[in-house]
Amino acid sequence: MRLCQAGEPALRIDSGAARIAVVRVRALVALLAIVGAVISALAAEPVAAGTASQWWATLAFANRDLGVVVEGSGVEQTVARCELSVYATSNGGVSWAPPVVLSHAASCNAGGPTDELAITAVGSWFLATPQGLFEGRVRHPGFDLVPASRLTPSEPADAVCSVAAAGRSVFVVLAESCGLRDAVVLVVSGDGGSTWTRSTRMPLGSAVEADLVGPPGSLVAARPASAWLIGWRTPPSSAKPVAGPLDVTRTADGGRTWHTSTLPCRGFFDGLLTAAGNDLAALCLGEAMAGYQAMEMVTSTNNGVTWTQRCDNGPPGLRRIVGACPDAGYPSAIVAMSSGALVMALGYPIGGVAASLDGGRTWKLVLRAAATFLTLSQGTGTVWMLGIGPVSSGLRLAESADGRRWHAVALPRLG
Repeated sequence: MRLCQAGEPALRIDSGAARIAVVRVRALVALLAIVGAVISALAAEPVAAGTASQWWATLAFANRDLGVVVEGSGVEQTVARCELSVYATSNGGVSWAPPVVLSHAASCNAGGPTDELAITAVGSWFLATPQGLFEGRVRHPGFDLVPASRLTPSEPADAVCSVAAAGRSVFVVLAESCGLRDAVVLVVSGDGGSTWTRSTRMPLGSAVEADLVGPPGSLVAARPASAWLIGWRTPPSSAKPVAGPLDVTRTADGGRTWHTSTLPCRGFFDGLLTAAGNDLAALCLGEAMAGYQAMEMVTSTNNGVTWTQRCDNGPPGLRRIVGACPDAGYPSAIVAMSSGALVMALGYPIGGVAASLDGGRTWKLVLRAAATFLTLSQGTGTVWMLGIGPVSSGLRLAESADGRRWHAVALPRLG
């Protein structure tokens, strides 16, 4: 299967993917917010009868060689007793190590963004789940599970929601549950997960600091001491959590101090974030409708201190002024590349990748894949695409060094 290049028409998905049934939008949004969700104990009731299925859930690559993908398998239409496995490669997918089975209690509703899986430059990977933080190494078959209570022993935190890594530094977001209107806590490790420190001065911090954040949003790290988190704050005077403006909070000293800027977006309730050096891009997302989701992109060239509007998929007159975001599909991930290119994964009704070479003002579909839902992972000098959801034939994994030309990579064979 040859992948399209810039200037060529996008590839069509295969007929199996084209027959995927239309799902409710709210179910889609929930699906894209949960990756590898894992319950804390096996269900007491027998698993309901159903069809055994396998699906790719998420991925993380440190560069063109070191990477992991997460796969789930079990019985469709059940909420428990699915198997969660990690496949690792040290040669860019030429070969894959035998799977490491992490849990037999994974949710069958897997599939979503990549801020629940991260990998360091030396190949240590971290998977955030409600069970805790799974840790492993690319070239080692074992793993450890660190419960949330060990990461924040002084305060309640029931779930590990997001994780990001840069160099040997790892940043983790915890909450009572990973969803809208949840207060969050952030912990940081500067030694690859050996020790952890709670960030005590985080503006979008914990319940005791009066500011609520929901959802945990995109957590990204670009350098060992630098990380950013997108979310919205609720004024302390509010009787109940109500979405305020989208904010980005940032640290440049390993989580010791944080500073916050408000994004110049108009009435959005969710967001995606990416960083490459001091350059950032934030995608503000509105309520979804069938086949369409309101979006606006803003970018920053000074570490997130100030932001500039780049594109909108609203009325044509507005798009002509500020730039035209993709006008169809549901974004699940964005990546800023060191070359200046921006890449966006779009899902439902057709899975594809759009790229912008002018800072986010205009976008072009450069790749279509077999999956309805896609996600992206950024590595040093490269970006990876994974088609998530139930396994089907056709393109599922690809890599690009410039965001325009993509190369198919074979996923491991499933038993």
